[in-house]
Amino acid sequence: MRLPSILKTAKKVPKTHWSADDPMTLTPKSKTVFILIIGLWIFGTGDAIIIASGIGVAPWTVLAQGITNKISMTVGEATFLVSLSVLLLWIPLRERLGIGTILNAILIAVAIDIMAPYL
Repeated sequence: MRLPSILKTAKKVPKTHWSADDPMTLTPKSKTVFILIIGLWIFGTGDAIIIASGIGVAPWTVLAQGITNKISMTVGEATFLVSLSVLLLWIPLRERLGIGTILNAILIAVAIDIMAPYL
């Protein structure tokens, strides 16, 4: 039985008009960085909304909340600490960090802390 083309697995990451020319470039297009920042901010805001709603959070956020219960810090700070710990584990694996990875660790944590008081 043949699958419709929409259900077939992707062979590569699709290119969009805002995609960087090289995935590991240190100088991406400004449009790429802008969309990345907006997307990460929305993600962090969504995380803050879910935390405030009390309906249950993602495992990553559960870990951050557990850290805040033991150490006096905010959920955003704990999220950054967890992200930084995971990035440090990349060193022995010789994984290269991209600008998106670094901004992910920073912006989601900042968005959680900035948006949480307003929810």
